[in-house]
Amino acid sequence: MAVRYLWIFCAAVFVAACGSTSTESVTGPSAPKCSVSLAGPDGSIGAGGGPGTVVVTTQPECAWTATAEASWITGLSPAEGQGSGQVQFQAAANPNGTARSGAINVNGQRATIQQGAASCQIDISVSASQFPASGGAGSVSVATPGGCPWAAASTVSWITVAPAAGSGNGNVNFTVAVNTGTGRTGTITIGGLAVTIQQASGTSSPPAGCTISLQPTSTSMAAAGGTGSVAVTAGTSCPWTASALASWITLTTPASGSGNGSVGFSVAANTTTSSRSGTLNIGGQTFTVNQSAATQTCAVSINPTSQSVPATATTGLTVAVTAPGGCSRPATSNATWITVTNGATGSGNGTVTLNVAANTGGARTGTVTIGSQTFTVNQAGATPTCTYSINPTAMTVGDDGAKGLTVTIATGAGCQWTSSENAGWLDIKSARNGTGSGSITFDVSSHNGTRTGTLTIAGQTFTVTQVQCTATLSPQSQPVSALGGTFTVSVTTQLGCEWQAVESLSWVTINAGSSSGTGSGTVSYTVQPNLAGARSGNISIAGATLTVNQAAVLP
Repeated sequence: MAVRYLWIFCAAVFVAACGSTSTESVTGPSAPKCSVSLAGPDGSIGAGGGPGTVVVTTQPECAWTATAEASWITGLSPAEGQGSGQVQFQAAANPNGTARSGAINVNGQRATIQQGAASCQIDISVSASQFPASGGAGSVSVATPGGCPWAAASTVSWITVAPAAGSGNGNVNFTVAVNTGTGRTGTITIGGLAVTIQQASGTSSPPAGCTISLQPTSTSMAAAGGTGSVAVTAGTSCPWTASALASWITLTTPASGSGNGSVGFSVAANTTTSSRSGTLNIGGQTFTVNQSAATQTCAVSINPTSQSVPATATTGLTVAVTAPGGCSRPATSNATWITVTNGATGSGNGTVTLNVAANTGGARTGTVTIGSQTFTVNQAGATPTCTYSINPTAMTVGDDGAKGLTVTIATGAGCQWTSSENAGWLDIKSARNGTGSGSITFDVSSHNGTRTGTLTIAGQTFTVTQVQCTATLSPQSQPVSALGGTFTVSVTTQLGCEWQAVESLSWVTINAGSSSGTGSGTVSYTVQPNLAGARSGNISIAGATLTVNQAAVLP
């Protein structure tokens, strides 16, 4: 009772001095006032990356969450907030020679982040630039950002290059043919840069009067390599020497002889994706070895391998592709709502760009095949149209207070809701938010007097009226025969109101379990047989009076 008097005193004198009643506005997900607008950075972020800011504009009571839709956008701070504010982020350096775009998503709204392309500077390094008369093979390593194109060419016919073009990092393989004349110099150009190749002289002639012939004059070898031999026919006194004019061909017999004989050789495995040709010089005669190209293994990798996007349309979704130079890596969409807008064909390193159509249904997943890899797009479902109802919408509670009272929420699957108290004497005990249909439970504190407060539940107003506890009995009087018997009386009172049934008549007994209760209930009682004249008495139940009238025993 002392607590109730203190509450009345606080309310009467000055509410703020004793603790004001808090009022919190709760906006359900269907409330249009919690709209969010975004303003992204002006212009593009440089290829080197750096910080940026997205400005969030909304009402002070509206909560929001920010997420990045691209792996190169990181460090969102803060990732969530309430009311208008700013989201700071960090853009990683763009490793590619093509511009890219991503987005920051705040409550379903997107702020597009543009980033410029990396400078297409090309660096090259050659594995070897000096070659013997036998020729040989070499390679030039090309280093440049992904997406930067380049072309390769030879300025002389005795140097061949492959591939003739590419983009991003790669290798240009070249072959130097056998030189049977004087020393020579040629040039390979890649992306405007020049590589100079020098080759030694390769002249060799048999002595005068000697005729030398070879059988056969050429052979073909598989990419795996192997061994072979060539027969030499020469006069008895005709000396000859043999030399391999390709670094990948090795003599397996003495490099010289006289008269008829044979020359054995070994061919190394060809690990390149181009066929090649090399020669032996035997007594001034040429023996040609033609070797097949190795079967190319195109190991393709992509980054990222998947991306989650909102239900709204997404354009410019990029996937970086890494593949050896010359390796074809076509990109094909396996879903009608995903379109490949750039990079559907290509080879070597590069970028595939996708557009994702707006989703008007439930969440969905689609894939794009890039080379031998699968890129997965997970798209959120469209935001449902949500309506809410609560049951009941109001409740009356007695001054004793009550605990564990329940209100149910009816709404569609996926619809989010929140709840809050608008009076300090109402206390939500269950979770304050949820998705789909559900319920909340709350307590009402005791109070000596009458008052009204509300809860906001899923945007709906639930009213609690607290009144002084009163009780009514039905029936209010009970006629009983002289034989007596067992009877019940209904007690109707407010939620939370505690009551008792008091035994005051020696001939009436309150039955076990019926002597007290909370809220409406029933009382069971037994009247003893009457052995004398008619009698009447009262029982006090919840402050109300039940009159029992018992007839006299028959004469």
